[in-house]
Amino acid sequence: MPIKIRQAVPTDAKDIKFIHYHAYQVCYRGYLPDDFLDQMPFDDAVIQRTAARIKSVEYYVVELNNHIAGFLCVQVPEARTVEVQMLYIHPDFQRQGLGRALMCEICVLKKKKGYKKLIVWTIKDGPAVGFYEKLGMTKSNTPAKKFGKTDVAIIRLEKPI
Repeated sequence: MPIKIRQAVPTDAKDIKFIHYHAYQVCYRGYLPDDFLDQMPFDDAVIQRTAARIKSVEYYVVELNNHIAGFLCVQVPEARTVEVQMLYIHPDFQRQGLGRALMCEICVLKKKKGYKKLIVWTIKDGPAVGFYEKLGMTKSNTPAKKFGKTDVAIIRLEKPI
């Protein structure tokens, strides 16, 4: 199946939020409180905020057969460090190498621009830790912190790029 990775545009916002919403509902059930997941909004206001955010923050999408199947969002929290803030693949398309492809593409793009380190925060005992470790990321010594207003601990993983 041919995949294509490209920078997102504001008109991708609805697909991005659809994937974000469904990935949370499927992948984080049992890791995040049910009431948090049950109250996640997916409406026009959320889509409009995402469209606006795409204009100022780097989002990339992965397309499978000309349909967006996942996305990644990055920011720069520290000098020469890139942080993956969000990486979600629609549950129907997980375990097909799309997340790996997005991560590899970001590493290549950012390394060319002089970045030296890649970081990500994820649920301490969540489903993504093993994925990131398979990509060569290791748990940092940075203390865990709480996810939003929940008591769920998140940890930092990192690797040189």
